[in-house]
Amino acid sequence: MTRPHTHYLLRLAGMYLVLAAVILAPAVAEPTPALTPAPAPAPAPTPAVTPALTLAPATPAEHTITMQSNEGFRIAQKKNREWYQEGPWPLVGSVVAILITNTIAIGVIFLQSSRSFNALLRQRRIEFLSSSLNDFYNPLLALIEINGEIFGKTGPITFPEEHNAREAAALVWREMKKKIIENNRSIELILRTKTHLMHKSDSLDAYKALLIHVAMYETFQRIETDRYFGFLFPNEVQGHIVAKRLSVLDEFHALCGEKI
Repeated sequence: MTRPHTHYLLRLAGMYLVLAAVILAPAVAEPTPALTPAPAPAPAPTPAVTPALTLAPATPAEHTITMQSNEGFRIAQKKNREWYQEGPWPLVGSVVAILITNTIAIGVIFLQSSRSFNALLRQRRIEFLSSSLNDFYNPLLALIEINGEIFGKTGPITFPEEHNAREAAALVWREMKKKIIENNRSIELILRTKTHLMHKSDSLDAYKALLIHVAMYETFQRIETDRYFGFLFPNEVQGHIVAKRLSVLDEFHALCGEKI
């Protein structure tokens, strides 16, 4: 799963925790019925106040006005609602809807991520098998087969008995050995730098005899000795390479459906 998907899932988990806390909180109290003031009755008439006249010095008349209020209040009737419209049920319904929607979204994201990840692994495996063929088994097998052809057609076992023809064949062989030595150096380079491309069922132990042979062959061309016969080419290595190459080809074909 990619990093944006992980961040999204973490944020979604935090939201689920908040929603769960809200659900577990005490139910919200029923709202207090609204009080609607009743129409006020008409105020009683205020009796007229006549200022008293006395012989005393004239003083300002005092007037007293009294206002009385007798407003009544009336409780509005509660509207009838369905059970799912009251109490915590609207909140619960919203939470459930969010949970279902996000669960489906998570499932879709998980499936898409899994398919993308599996496709990426498959593509990388195909690339590895292709490199295994092109950079290890194919060139290694080709170099060994070329050396075998050169040795089988120009080597000492092909020298004629006639003296002049034998000398000519020896000159040809002397030049062809240079090509074998060059190929041996390429084989040694592959075995020293490309063994990480071997098939999972292969091992370096199967190539030790070949590596020793190509390393010693050039030395024995400069110094002729009978010890050379202890480091002859291991014929079983070629069959091993052919078998492992076929294993790589079979797996490659199973993954991409193409034959090389």
